[in-house]
Amino acid sequence: MDAMQVDQVPNTSPVVRSRHYQLINQKVDLDIGFDQLIKGTSHLTIFPEHPDVKAIVLNARQCRIKNITVNGHKPDSVAYADPCDTLSLHTDASVRQHHVLQEKLGPALTSPPDPELVIILPPDLKIEKHEEVVIPAAGGVKSTTLETANTNNAEAAEGLADTAVSRYTPLDVIIEFESIHSRDALHFATGPPGSGKWPHVYSRGGYLPGRTSSLFPCMDSLYYRCTWEISITGPRTVGDALQQMTGESKSDQDSNKESRAYEAKEMVFICPGEITDDVVSKTDSSRRTVSYAITQNVSAQHIGFAIGPFEKVDLATFREADKLELLQENAAPIAAYCLPGRKNEVENTCLPTTEALDHFAITHAPYPFASFSYCFVDDHPERPASFAGLAVCSSRMLYPETVIDPAQEVTRTLVQALTTQWLGVHIIAKQPEDTWVVLGSAMFLAELFMKDLCGNNEHRFRMKQMSDRICQLDHQRPSIWDMGALLHVDPSEYEFLALKSPLVLYILDRRIAKTIGSPKISINIGKFMSKARNEDLKDNLLSTQDFCKMTEKVLHASIDDFINQWVKGAGCPRFIAEQRFNKKKLVIEMSIRQTQAENTSDTDLDPDTFMRDVREEVHGVWAAPAQHVFTGAMTIRIHEADGTPYEHIIDIKEAVTKVEVPYNTKYKRLKRSKKQRAKNAARAENDDEQEALVYCLGDVLQSEEEIAAWRITEWSEEHEQVMNSESYEWIRLDADFEWISSTRLGQPGHMFASQLQQDRDVAAQLISIQHIAPYNAGGLISSILVRTMMDHRYFHGIRTAAAQALVRHASNENGADMIGLFHLRKAFEELHCTVDGDTVMTRPNDFSDQLAYFLKCSMIEAMSKIRDDDGATPRSVKEFLLDKLKFNDNSQNEFSDAHYVSTLLKGLTSALLAQGKKPAEEDMEDDIEQLTYWAQEEALEKTCLEQIDRYRRMDEWTSSYQNLYSRTALECQARLSSAGIGGFSPLHFLQYARPGNYEMLRSSAFDILASADLFANGQMLQMYVHNMVASTSPYVRERLRGAFGKALARKALGYNKAVAAIGPSDALMVEGGAAPENDLARRTSVEGALDALKKELGDNHALKTALWKGLNFPEAGYEDARVMMEFCQMLYTAQDDAKVSLPLPRYWKMEMEGKGKIKFTKNGRVRTKRMERWQPKVKNIITLPRPSGQAEKTKPLKLSFGKRQSTSMQPGSAATTPTPPPAAAPPAPRTFLKLKVGRPSVGGQ
Repeated sequence: MDAMQVDQVPNTSPVVRSRHYQLINQKVDLDIGFDQLIKGTSHLTIFPEHPDVKAIVLNARQCRIKNITVNGHKPDSVAYADPCDTLSLHTDASVRQHHVLQEKLGPALTSPPDPELVIILPPDLKIEKHEEVVIPAAGGVKSTTLETANTNNAEAAEGLADTAVSRYTPLDVIIEFESIHSRDALHFATGPPGSGKWPHVYSRGGYLPGRTSSLFPCMDSLYYRCTWEISITGPRTVGDALQQMTGESKSDQDSNKESRAYEAKEMVFICPGEITDDVVSKTDSSRRTVSYAITQNVSAQHIGFAIGPFEKVDLATFREADKLELLQENAAPIAAYCLPGRKNEVENTCLPTTEALDHFAITHAPYPFASFSYCFVDDHPERPASFAGLAVCSSRMLYPETVIDPAQEVTRTLVQALTTQWLGVHIIAKQPEDTWVVLGSAMFLAELFMKDLCGNNEHRFRMKQMSDRICQLDHQRPSIWDMGALLHVDPSEYEFLALKSPLVLYILDRRIAKTIGSPKISINIGKFMSKARNEDLKDNLLSTQDFCKMTEKVLHASIDDFINQWVKGAGCPRFIAEQRFNKKKLVIEMSIRQTQAENTSDTDLDPDTFMRDVREEVHGVWAAPAQHVFTGAMTIRIHEADGTPYEHIIDIKEAVTKVEVPYNTKYKRLKRSKKQRAKNAARAENDDEQEALVYCLGDVLQSEEEIAAWRITEWSEEHEQVMNSESYEWIRLDADFEWISSTRLGQPGHMFASQLQQDRDVAAQLISIQHIAPYNAGGLISSILVRTMMDHRYFHGIRTAAAQALVRHASNENGADMIGLFHLRKAFEELHCTVDGDTVMTRPNDFSDQLAYFLKCSMIEAMSKIRDDDGATPRSVKEFLLDKLKFNDNSQNEFSDAHYVSTLLKGLTSALLAQGKKPAEEDMEDDIEQLTYWAQEEALEKTCLEQIDRYRRMDEWTSSYQNLYSRTALECQARLSSAGIGGFSPLHFLQYARPGNYEMLRSSAFDILASADLFANGQMLQMYVHNMVASTSPYVRERLRGAFGKALARKALGYNKAVAAIGPSDALMVEGGAAPENDLARRTSVEGALDALKKELGDNHALKTALWKGLNFPEAGYEDARVMMEFCQMLYTAQDDAKVSLPLPRYWKMEMEGKGKIKFTKNGRVRTKRMERWQPKVKNIITLPRPSGQAEKTKPLKLSFGKRQSTSMQPGSAATTPTPPPAAAPPAPRTFLKLKVGRPSVGGQ
């Protein structure tokens, strides 16, 4: 049936609309062609909750509804309104009418979206209460009654447990539909013949409202869950898919004798659930149908599939025998699918996932679905899409055995996708505000597995880094409670929620462990997973209240204050602590002050987060109020004079907390001099009680020869006296990691040095480095840091942090004599070079020790940041980096050096950017030393540019991992070009952005074009904006939109022009910005920034044209249209106007064609003079007097036409007889109209 216009159905609730019926089962038949035409049938089984149901409302967008029946009857009426059909405006519309499109598209972008399809039930369909109708989980309808049900039969009772019961007439709604270009729901990853791209299609996930309803009619809400039966028909082989793409007929294909071998490769259908049927069409051998059944209740948003020539890797073969015996029937099948040729990479990438699946099944609850699969596809965005039993991931995540760097992060991402199956797909949030507990629980379990996989030190180090990151980001942000309903606003909302929510659970777990002696959060999460598995969790909905009840039951105390502060509140505490030892009282007097509420002034906007700020402003998202006080228990650990740690728990209740911590040691302070450490070490061999006292890291480079060769500076006698006079070694706040906070403790530097060397906790060691790194440059701190870096017993993250901290001490301040540079270079030569006298040769790469490899890369990064007193990079540093790049030898290394070379290229570029200002030529005419210096600088610069370009060209004949050589070289050339070093035109980068290149290489090229002055080149700008909506890759479109948003942010915030002068921070110095009086407004407020942006780019004609064309691109999806409208809203003030075009009057000409035919045509000449309307002259109508004696009768009104104007009639006088003319007046003469007919044409009206 034809689609009809309909008013939008109101969205009555953000969670569950009151529809008075339940969705029990949905059966979907899809016929998918690689010409992107989709045909199908959607069969919904609905149980009314009362007999007054009159209509069924569904979501269905970008569909053509063909036929609808309800219980075999035609519906009374059907109303269907596709928002995409209303996106076109009149031909004269412009970008300033973007608000009109926003109003039309707005209902489709709400969460959940407003329904588009309304089915009015037929009047002859009666919904009556009758015997119970039972719908089994596998589908099918059968009738039974309570009396006939055998309640004594255990099998029957078990069968009824998985059924749904209706007390009213069930409704079977069958919808036949078609859809085309369903870009939001499906992605067809195809290419032209000969492109080398395997044709495949897969479902897209994410938080964009209405994705699934763009594929088939359904109730597209997270809270409408049912069982599913899915049948998918598609091409049987690759050749069949290519035939559909090209439109080649079967006969043409058969006549082609040169059929390629890859065309015979079978297409694999991947769908959640159990396979119930797999047949080849009897009428068309090129078509294949695969059917699946999902017996668990799942929302439409979690239905996904993939079709392509995938190769299967059975990950269950990696399962250990003891795990298989322990799991038995709970050993869920697990597999991974990839495109041909990448099977080895899948095996290497997914190796830990089987262990993760078994770990969660044994520790918490069995896997909830029939099987689990990873599917690695092309063009997919960064974040995996989670469906029931399926995770669609990007093939960019795959890496071979020879690549080291992405291993840990990729494994964490895959494990997170696995835990989402329990918490996120099977268990969902009861309301959007409860998303934090579901998402946080999934991430929390993933981190616990990564702890078992990577070790406790890695886990503690990451938790500390996450805490520091949250303290940096959680400023003027909504709470994680409110953020659950804002995930559709900006992708960064999800990222922040996934970052903070597991750490909130982590500190809660630490507090529980401190109270009852053992952590319990993971156990409680496992209980919820088991309840959902056993159907004891109502509708598998998890709420914050349920989580609190479970936790309080274990803790035997309320956690309301904790939830109000860390979940429903925002921000993090910032502590400033001071201490003083009171010798009279033998106590340590401490004052702990919270300062998070003091710094509430507006901070400068960041170009990287500007788009998020704009979107939050548009959607009315407000920051949570600042919390003046965070409360709770805090552990203070004091290492007293004898080296014994004493823990004291204080209760933080006010903004300023003052406590007196008792002092316990009554013995002489344990000295930490070098000789004393040696004595203690010898004594400790036979004294286990002293083991804690002599544990000391960083005690390397102790011999006299090493001290001289490394220029080590020891503690002076003055320092030794001060240290010996201290009553305690060091104090540490929050020793048990129960707070997400930033702490500034006022204790001397030697105490932090003692903490770095004697505290075994990596978090404490990192805190020590963070405190001593900003100290003034000097040999003492540099010596402590280089000893830390050279001690293999330290965790590798601490060693890399020490290497970065040495940059501050590569200075001539306070007579440091660039000691940090010397230590970095000496350490690199010691670890990776062969020294023969004055000759230093870099050894061939050997990355077998991965921890040493990470340190090597960190030292290269640190070297590139060193600056002299003038803010320029010393020539020795540039020569060092160039030498390591030029003579890099990876011939004997079994691992790839792509990331290491990338680090060298970036480091060399950073070093080149920081150069001094060259004097004018006339100022150096007689200065031979200056002329020689700058000649050498130019020669060195030229050599560096040649090396960078060499690696750019290297990918042309031997491809590096993910084209990392070319991508990094292009980024380096772009940075240098923006600083005036090595002129590169936009065409140099544009050649890498063309379709057909690797998607990451294309995206890097587009990022470079956006970071340049994109808005000054109209043609380049229009090409860029066109690719934002027209590119076939969702990943490329997403990257382009992100880079374009940052380009707008730089314009809005006044970062207009970058120059070559680089400061010590290696940041671009900005010139030509806004005036000082306007600079503050545009840098600190979104409104001021947008006003400035409109002034700068509002009149850019090329930008207007490009954005309007992109907004009206016929194949643009909802996501594309939404982002384009956001850009228009930022740049242009909405105007409620429209141009009205009226035709101008023109002269007509008349031609006689004979036989009474006259032809009238316009002669094209515009008439500008007003002409009176021509009227023909007719004879007068004379009214005769009435004979006397006759009764007056009402007569109809007659109008007379003549030379004189007739008397006008007044309203209401129609029944009055007109007054006759005087009798003496003679009759008016008759008038005749004469027409003169001739050949010549005359002008007419």
